[in-house]
Amino acid sequence: MTDGILSGRVLFLAGAGPQIGAATAHIAAREGARVALAARRVEVAEHIAAAVRKGGGDAVALRCDVTRDEDVDAALDATRSEFGAIDTVFFNAAYYDNRQASLDVDEDAWDTSMDVNLNAAVRVARRTVPQMIERGGGSLVFTSSAASIVAGDTRFGYQVSKAGLNAVTRFVAGKYGRQGIRANAVLPFVLEGPVGAAAASLNCLGRSPTAEEIGEAVVFLLSDRASVITGQLIHLDGGLFVRAPWPTPASKPRA
Repeated sequence: MTDGILSGRVLFLAGAGPQIGAATAHIAAREGARVALAARRVEVAEHIAAAVRKGGGDAVALRCDVTRDEDVDAALDATRSEFGAIDTVFFNAAYYDNRQASLDVDEDAWDTSMDVNLNAAVRVARRTVPQMIERGGGSLVFTSSAASIVAGDTRFGYQVSKAGLNAVTRFVAGKYGRQGIRANAVLPFVLEGPVGAAAASLNCLGRSPTAEEIGEAVVFLLSDRASVITGQLIHLDGGLFVRAPWPTPASKPRA
């Protein structure tokens, strides 16, 4: 696959899960990228990589705990050895803990939220951006969350860590943009079951986005077709926040 919008690019995908990560990997490969799938559970990455290769794409699976320097270094080295220099990064790793429902949070859960959702993103960016600059540029997309910009009464550490990730996105875009680096964050909403149905009843489309739709947006942002889009927090939620309920007077009937 060599004629797509990521033709000739190497994508390092950290957090290769079965939904958004898998969908993005398939779409990126379809669009010409060679994809390195890094996951703490390597069997998940292996399953996705095998499916990508079966579809005619290039993919490799790598075991990587993004909270460990040595794991990230090894995964990046393996990617470069297998495919060459890394042009694009999709950071999709995440840790959720619904028990963090007050300021008096469990310290281990708090630390894990920060380590996975925020510190690991910096760890990956720190190790990829300099070489992208040396080669003339590159693009990064981080998976953030609407929880980073709205009030909530649970997942306190998740909210704070994702808000920090938004700041990382803006910093990378602002600091390195004139050296050819773009960085954006996506705020997806992919849910099934009752919560997804409730969200769908409120958004503009009347349905929740699919993982494939999220993946299409991520691949677009990674590509040169999004060459002037940087430093943005992009909602991929079917317009859920556009239709946020506000107390407004009832409309008056026409005379």
